[in-house]
Amino acid sequence: MAIQSKMNRGPIGSPNSKKRGIGTMWHWVIGVSVVVLLVLGWYYISLQDGETTSIGSGEFQAIFLDNGQVYFGRLDASGDRFYSLTDVFYLQSGATPIETTNALALTKLGNEAHGPEDQMQINIDHILFIEDMKNDSKVVQAINDYKNADN
Repeated sequence: MAIQSKMNRGPIGSPNSKKRGIGTMWHWVIGVSVVVLLVLGWYYISLQDGETTSIGSGEFQAIFLDNGQVYFGRLDASGDRFYSLTDVFYLQSGATPIETTNALALTKLGNEAHGPEDQMQINIDHILFIEDMKNDSKVVQAINDYKNADN
């Protein structure tokens, strides 16, 4: 009988059936955890790429950038990485002023030496914040005065 019992055990060093079941279970737990983490990571990244920004109902917005520059105009935030700003004005010192306040002048984009078009594509990573401007603000009044003087 001693010979027969040794033969039923299988090869030397093989794991018994209980250890094989526990090891298989841990493989499944690890595999499912990895899949769940991958799905959650993909979901988080897709939320970041598809982020939408709601722009208020104001006619003009003020866009404050991380370089200290402020632009005024009509903002279209429909792009993924860039927002489009049209009817663009900005504050500049030492320029031909439309409206002067504290030595700063509101300047229309397009009057510069390099002759840009009146539209900007702004990288959203450089926008600090956006504000809707009231129709009775000094900047909006200066913009409207500039437009009325052109006609």
